[in-house]
Amino acid sequence: MLVLLQRSSRILNTRKTDKPNFGGLDWIKLLAALLVVANHTSPLLSFGSDIAVVLSGIVTRIAVPIFFMTSGFFYFRKLTRDPRTDNRTLRGYLGKIGKLYGIAILLYVPFNLYTGYFKDDFSAYSLFKDIVFDGTFYHLWYLPALLIGISLTSYLYRKVSLDSLLAISGMLYIVGLLGDSYYGFIASSPGISDIYDSMFTVFDYTRNGLFYAPIYIALGAFAARRKQRVRSPLANACLFFGSLVCLLGEGMLLHSTDMPRHDSMYVFALPATYYLFQWALQWKGKSNKVSRDWRVWIYILHPAAIVFVRGAAKAVKLESIFIANSLIHFVSVCLLSIIMAAVAVKILGFRRK
Repeated sequence: MLVLLQRSSRILNTRKTDKPNFGGLDWIKLLAALLVVANHTSPLLSFGSDIAVVLSGIVTRIAVPIFFMTSGFFYFRKLTRDPRTDNRTLRGYLGKIGKLYGIAILLYVPFNLYTGYFKDDFSAYSLFKDIVFDGTFYHLWYLPALLIGISLTSYLYRKVSLDSLLAISGMLYIVGLLGDSYYGFIASSPGISDIYDSMFTVFDYTRNGLFYAPIYIALGAFAARRKQRVRSPLANACLFFGSLVCLLGEGMLLHSTDMPRHDSMYVFALPATYYLFQWALQWKGKSNKVSRDWRVWIYILHPAAIVFVRGAAKAVKLESIFIANSLIHFVSVCLLSIIMAAVAVKILGFRRK
């Protein structure tokens, strides 16, 4: 009997050990949420505009790709190649994200009223364009981009090979690059620029679900469905930091030549995101429930936190501390965003990998 119990214990321990642990991905998504806050608050602006651009205009541009790639990874891990099962998985995923997007739209209606959203050239078409592509508030574009990106990559995944999915997504990303950070290359080309001008009547930016999201979601699918080359954590860390240095060089060069129309999409953001993801998969530690529950709400609520911090600072005449000092402003917004996220999780709840 004792021998049987010992064997059972070993089997259970093996199962626990063999169970995938994605605690590292929890932490990089929490970090990504804070990087998004940094993108919208410029924490280093008080120390100089150049260093502020390096952080807020370049380094933080790996934040949303991290969200897309991890979302693609967890979503495609669930697919079975059985059409009925996979369609149910897709419908469930889109329903959950769609519900979250609807809640976010409603939460920001008071802010839309405050900023004059419904007065400045507002129309049924502009509302449709914002809901489908641009978001009804400046950060909400991510949710429709995720909805479109997951739908598009899921369709392609059923029709073509994984390598073809990556190739098609890569070509879409190149189209997006020319409408974003590399816009200067086509701005003076009448035929091509006219095509992009037509595109910009449908959406404001190419960093959307058609051109931006698919490649990162596809990379997540590649990591989930294709056996990866095993590298040491040190190797992945070096590849990440090397890619990050290249990203910094790319971003500074493009900014110095006034190339970008918008600066969300970079070539070296692709390897930087991929190798950070691979590195994070190797981090030890348990999956963190707190970060898993809060990170999405930090993303959704941080613009409201920015408004509240600025309003409170003005009310108590402490603008010089909480607004003019960009680093204190960033920290304050982060702390308030976390508090608001905790409240939102308690009231509304939303959990997804």
